[in-house]
Amino acid sequence: MVINKVKVFFFVVSILICSNTSVSQTVTTTLDPIVRDISEVNIGFNRRSDPGTWWTDASFINLLSQMNPDVVRYPAGTQANYWDWSTGQFLENTDKVWGNKEVVTIPTFVNALPSQTKAVYVVNIARPTPATGIDVNTTEAILKSDATLNLKITDMLSAIDAFTQAGKLPYAIELGNEFYFGNIESGIFQIEEVDNNGTTEYYSGWDQVNNQPFQSSSKQDATDVTALFYLEQAKVIVNAIKALYPNMKFVLCTTKSGNGTSARERWNNTIFDNLQNNPEFTTLSNDIDAVTQHHYLNDAYGVQTVITNNAEAKVAIAEGIQYPIDKQADYDLVPNDYKIWYTEYGVTKGIAEETWASGLRYAALVYSWFNRGDKVEQLLYHHISDNTIVQVGSPMKLAPIGIAQKLIAQAFVNMTEMQKINFSSNPISVNGIESLFGYKFINAEKETLLIININDADFTDVQLDNLFDYNGTQNLTQYRSVQPYVFGVAEGDSNILSTNTTISNTFNARGFSISVVEVENTLGLEDISNNSIKVYPNPVKDVLTIEANTALKRIMVNSIDGSKVLTVKNIKNNSIDLSTLTSGMYLLKIETNKGSEFKKLIKI
Repeated sequence: MVINKVKVFFFVVSILICSNTSVSQTVTTTLDPIVRDISEVNIGFNRRSDPGTWWTDASFINLLSQMNPDVVRYPAGTQANYWDWSTGQFLENTDKVWGNKEVVTIPTFVNALPSQTKAVYVVNIARPTPATGIDVNTTEAILKSDATLNLKITDMLSAIDAFTQAGKLPYAIELGNEFYFGNIESGIFQIEEVDNNGTTEYYSGWDQVNNQPFQSSSKQDATDVTALFYLEQAKVIVNAIKALYPNMKFVLCTTKSGNGTSARERWNNTIFDNLQNNPEFTTLSNDIDAVTQHHYLNDAYGVQTVITNNAEAKVAIAEGIQYPIDKQADYDLVPNDYKIWYTEYGVTKGIAEETWASGLRYAALVYSWFNRGDKVEQLLYHHISDNTIVQVGSPMKLAPIGIAQKLIAQAFVNMTEMQKINFSSNPISVNGIESLFGYKFINAEKETLLIININDADFTDVQLDNLFDYNGTQNLTQYRSVQPYVFGVAEGDSNILSTNTTISNTFNARGFSISVVEVENTLGLEDISNNSIKVYPNPVKDVLTIEANTALKRIMVNSIDGSKVLTVKNIKNNSIDLSTLTSGMYLLKIETNKGSEFKKLIKI
């Protein structure tokens, strides 16, 4: 029998907040009974504000490979509303004078991405590109016309074809960016305010009967109008793209909540009410996979003092856990029919720039966003070239958030399930936040645990043996700092310490650390199956039949290295169509009401 090496990884995040001590008591662990499907969940970055030359720079491409994001968003947020994909830069003759600030063409972008990294393409709905033949400053009637929309759709399809030609069909289409503000950046979705003899009037959307925008007496009412106009445009765009790309994902622009009566609420209410109750948008409602939210820890949230010691670092890092908790209501406002894509989130206040604390806070944010619930499907940090992610130099280096992402990718990439880890002896660190947090990640051939320690204390005896499903050598990778408040640090600096060693069922969660424990197993794939399920024909060319004595829940097709290839949830007649797969060896995970079973499969 050929023995295949199967890796098992555990990625545990432990956040410890004490002071210059070692906590020697044993910390036992248990797994939460809820197992969450994360086969469609992704962690990545928003691409913006980076010099275009970075995307052909060997050192940046190397760092991008190390961070190994699941997804990168192109061209970015506000950029998308002004972007000409054919030139890879901003449109001319707009309110922005960015010109060739960021020249990143689709082929340049795609060629720099790691092989497993997907692209989310944010289409320019706001403004016509030169390829449409429509001047960006022509009349409102032309800009908002159906004829111009159709020209923009043709241009969008050309952009998608450019992605395909470059070797990476977009994973999803995001339908514009932040139109709920109604500002000039919103293009055709701008709400224009006009002073009419001391009375402010608001104009938005388009009244086709009278060939003019609708007039409203308040910005909130005008937001209702422009949100409906947005849905009408989105419906046409999705129909056209889906006709050619039936498996494409589509994401609508929505927002976090405001003050309760703001334009943000009116935008969301209009979007969700029409998707759920207006027959005109039934097809669009079925075609939409997710909605967006953007969140930032800014100068209106939490502490604003630049960190200068360990105690202040603890508070800053703990905000990574607390902020998503504070935004639970924003998670809850999204109907359960849709996933939430946090296509922009991050920290804009500069209290911990380029410190190891910023990396720990990033890992804490990832953990806490996941903990909101299973509607969370995308986490895209803003933005990939930020100085807390990449340190400029020759060569470039991973800054603290870049290091944290590298460790998260080591644990998370290509995983299909996860479970929360519970810790005993879990003291409060600061402001009511506990110290230890963790997740176990699983796929067909490996498992991972996560530990981040944001305390200067060590937990010297964290027990892990009951979390492993496989036996084998346990390998620990750990990054930490004893002074996480020092600015301007990057990988290789003496301020950031790293360790690679073997452990045995327990480990020391060092102060201010992120740890990844990897467990290798020599279990052969032939031993994974108990033969209660049969698959045939094998080798298979087109349709595979699965014969089981219980109901099939889901079938996951992975490459032999564990990478996700295909997930089938609606299994009809106990068969699945694999005709689109390339020839080669695959590993099937077949989930039934009685558990899971793995099968090797050859596609011809």
